[in-house]
Amino acid sequence: MTDTMIERIRPGASVDTPDGHVGRVERVTADSIEIMVEATRRRLSLPRDHVLQVWPDGSVQLSLTRAEIERLAAGDSLGESRVATEKTAAMQLQEERLVARKELEETGRVRIHKEVEEAPRRLEVDAYYEEAEVEHVPIGRIVKEQEPPREEDGVYIVPIYEEQLVVVKRLLLKEEIHIRRHGATEKRLFEETVRRERIVVEDPDRTGRVREHYATERPEGEVAAGDVPPDEVEPETPGLLEKLGRKVLQ
Repeated sequence: MTDTMIERIRPGASVDTPDGHVGRVERVTADSIEIMVEATRRRLSLPRDHVLQVWPDGSVQLSLTRAEIERLAAGDSLGESRVATEKTAAMQLQEERLVARKELEETGRVRIHKEVEEAPRRLEVDAYYEEAEVEHVPIGRIVKEQEPPREEDGVYIVPIYEEQLVVVKRLLLKEEIHIRRHGATEKRLFEETVRRERIVVEDPDRTGRVREHYATERPEGEVAAGDVPPDEVEPETPGLLEKLGRKVLQ
């Protein structure tokens, strides 16, 4: 037993034998160790040669058995002679063993944050519009009364009347205005800046153990950046031809 091991013994620490616990450490000197035997509630001073092992927490492992410790504490002289005999006749062998254990060690950290980036997008759509073609059609027909505007084969007809001074006053249908509606399509380009979020994964310690995986298929119902659902495109305001016809009648 080395002096270093004796120095690690802590008063109040557990005292054990190969076959069980026997008591607590009371006091430690340079030549002996004094323990309190719990079975007899007596103090027993043992030579430090009987200390087989001192654990990191200060507890002690003795080379004697529990029964021998209790007999010594009870004052059994036969027990003392047996201890002395074993001390001179027995040689204890010790060996060191390697014990493997696992420890959790932090090798790096991952910092994740969001960034908002702006990306320009261009959207080209077909915009429908209408044009009005006004045609003056001479009539020169005498009529008895005025007729309201009418529509024939997609042409909106507005009668134009005038009174002429003759021997008798008569109503002359001077001309008709034929208004046709033509539909056309033109390309309109809309440009706007949209914002989107993306995940930035950093490996500040450069451990090389950070992996990012991206989905190869777009989830059902997802709209890609720059795509505009058809139901969000506002149609042109209808009724242009009807408004023009009302204006002519006024």
